[in-house]
Amino acid sequence: MEKNFTPPLLVLSLSTPTTSVPIGAYEYARPADILYCQGDRNYSHVHLTNGRRVIVSLTLSILEARLAHGKFLRANRSNLLNMHHIKSYDGLRITLINGITVEVARRRRREVRVSLRLFSEKFYLKKKRCA
Repeated sequence: MEKNFTPPLLVLSLSTPTTSVPIGAYEYARPADILYCQGDRNYSHVHLTNGRRVIVSLTLSILEARLAHGKFLRANRSNLLNMHHIKSYDGLRITLINGITVEVARRRRREVRVSLRLFSEKFYLKKKRCA
């Protein structure tokens, strides 16, 4: 018997639709269903597309390391955004599809601009191939 079995915290990749992130004792969410994550010391608030907010006992840096690279963007010290749910970027702020606006840190603006450009080019090419 395995009496000390603990499931892995996060094994994520947006490339596979069956991958999920634990957001509770037995509750999982797909990375595609995550709008953004807000860091709060040793915890993170995971905001989902269905409007729910769930608190997980993982730091934002751990979530950032485990979520699919190239799909999530660190806008500032406290926010990790899913690039699939970004509506607009004006150089200072990012607006998500649910209307939430997030300030982009001054030192991250170039990285954000480059990441969004690369993401939009990949997304555009992928949509063009499907059409």
